[in-house]
Amino acid sequence: MIVLWRKTFSPNRLSWPVQNHFFVLNSFHLCRMKTILVLTDFSPAAEHATAYAAQLAKVVQASVRLLHVYQLPVAMSDMPVLMVSAEDLKKSADAGLRRAKEAAERLHPETVFEMESRLGDVVEEAEDVSKQKDVFALVAGTKSMSGVERFLFGSTAQALVKKCSHPVIVVPENAELNAPKNIALAVDFVNPGEVPAAKILAAIQALRASLQVVHVETENEQAGDPSSLLNALHLAPSAYRILKEENVAQGLKHFAELNKIDLVTVLPHKHNLLERLFFKGYTNEILHELSVPVMTLHGSSE
Repeated sequence: MIVLWRKTFSPNRLSWPVQNHFFVLNSFHLCRMKTILVLTDFSPAAEHATAYAAQLAKVVQASVRLLHVYQLPVAMSDMPVLMVSAEDLKKSADAGLRRAKEAAERLHPETVFEMESRLGDVVEEAEDVSKQKDVFALVAGTKSMSGVERFLFGSTAQALVKKCSHPVIVVPENAELNAPKNIALAVDFVNPGEVPAAKILAAIQALRASLQVVHVETENEQAGDPSSLLNALHLAPSAYRILKEENVAQGLKHFAELNKIDLVTVLPHKHNLLERLFFKGYTNEILHELSVPVMTLHGSSE
């Protein structure tokens, strides 16, 4: 079941308290949105994600930083391993980054690109860079995969979403290369205090996009009252709609297609939609079936 409230943000139409709230967001939050971090493995999917990040950078006035994280090969029993030094891996990573950066600069000359390579765990290094660079969002690309590849990617995506405190945007290989204008916020009816309202409003305003709030409900659940959630987001509902759906991922897919959504946002709080997606087996389905990017936002207390 889908509960919908649509609101296009227009500060000129808002009352003074909310206008003042937007002024605070502009002066405090937006001044920190300076870098978009792209996780790259030099694949076509990563190139596509880089191009998408360049479009975001134009709107939020940010630079794009390409990050490649590499690991030392681990020897398995009875399996010969070609030993490569950390220095050689570093040289190879930097060479790949230079090629990726030069290609991106040719395609997007108006965007400032930076690059960085690190040895370590992808999630840990991405989170560390994000904290140092005041990152607006992490961007990662995906492609159509086999069952085994989906399982491996699902583990990485789950770790990124759960452990990275900054927004993570997963970009499908067939996603259109446009900055989002119509954003769907997919949530459960959670405690309004857990909703990162300031982050949501700041992101929406930075992207100059409209927002729709969506609740997908399966057969064994009941619809809740959206009032507290909408109030937390400073929204006064003028439209309220309930639609029945049997599958969460399919519901979001249909909703995105029918309403021309170009970015789906989820909030990884305890017991909410994203956790249901992960622990009920919908993670790969939603990330690989949707043709639009998916962004996650954590609450301020997480």
